[in-house]
Amino acid sequence: MKRYTSCATKWLAILTIISVAVLIAGIICILAHSSNVGLQVGLTMFGGLMSILFLSCFFAEKSRYLTIDDEKIVLPRGTIINEKTSFRRTIINTNEISSIKSELYKGDGIISKDTLFHTLKLKNGAKITFTLYAYGKEAEKEIVETIKIAFNKFWIVE
Repeated sequence: MKRYTSCATKWLAILTIISVAVLIAGIICILAHSSNVGLQVGLTMFGGLMSILFLSCFFAEKSRYLTIDDEKIVLPRGTIINEKTSFRRTIINTNEISSIKSELYKGDGIISKDTLFHTLKLKNGAKITFTLYAYGKEAEKEIVETIKIAFNKFWIVE
């Protein structure tokens, strides 16, 4: 079983650690009776608020993992199933996949970049569309190749 997490998870963890360090510095200034009250309050408030913000974002991003094994694919929240966005994880058995298609959508280059939308068509007629840009280019290629291999193993004639 292979588990993929977003590239942003690492950066959010680093920002959370920095924010906690700022909070601790503010608490140390308070305990050391620093003469600069503005520094005490500023560091403590800024560190506390940023810690809460980045820690929340870290846990939200960490929960958006994708898992692939021999029998199933677990897609994160936000997949589009038959033109409706799903707000829970989508579990797909690899033997249910009838085809996979990747389509490039051009971005404007300012706000959005070029993005591949991957569509799995299931044997029951359902279409599941998802993106993998959050995992990085290399991981995206690896995930698509793994899905294709899992899909093709059910179509090998022996």
